[in-house]
Amino acid sequence: MRPVDAVLLYDGACGMCSFAKRLVVSLDLRRRIRTVALQDPESERVLAGMDEDQRWSSFHVALDGRTVGRGDGVIELLGVLPLGGGIPKLAEDAPVLRAASERFYSLAHGVRNALQCEV
Repeated sequence: MRPVDAVLLYDGACGMCSFAKRLVVSLDLRRRIRTVALQDPESERVLAGMDEDQRWSSFHVALDGRTVGRGDGVIELLGVLPLGGGIPKLAEDAPVLRAASERFYSLAHGVRNALQCEV
C-alpha cells in the first residue's frame, strides 16, 4: 500500500466539488492524496469531533494530525501536490498568499452555492 500524505474530504453529491476532486487526483502524480466523500462513513472517523454543520461547511484536508479547510485547505492541499511542496511555508511567510487563497475559496464556494449544490 502506498503512503498517503493527506486525505481530501469533499461533497460527493456536488458536481463542482466532484470536479475539483477529479482535478486534484489528476494532478496528484505521486498518489499521495486519498479522497473520501463526506457521504462515506469513513469521513465521520477522519473528522471525528467535528460537528455536522462544520463538516458540511467546506471541504477538508486531513494531514499531519490536523484538519484544515477553506483557504488554508487549498494551501495545504497544494503543498502535497508535486511542485507545490513549498507553498505552505511560503504562505507562512507571506500572509497575502493565505489571504488570496481564502478569497479564491470564498469565490469558488459562492459559485458552488449559486449552482444550487446541496450543502
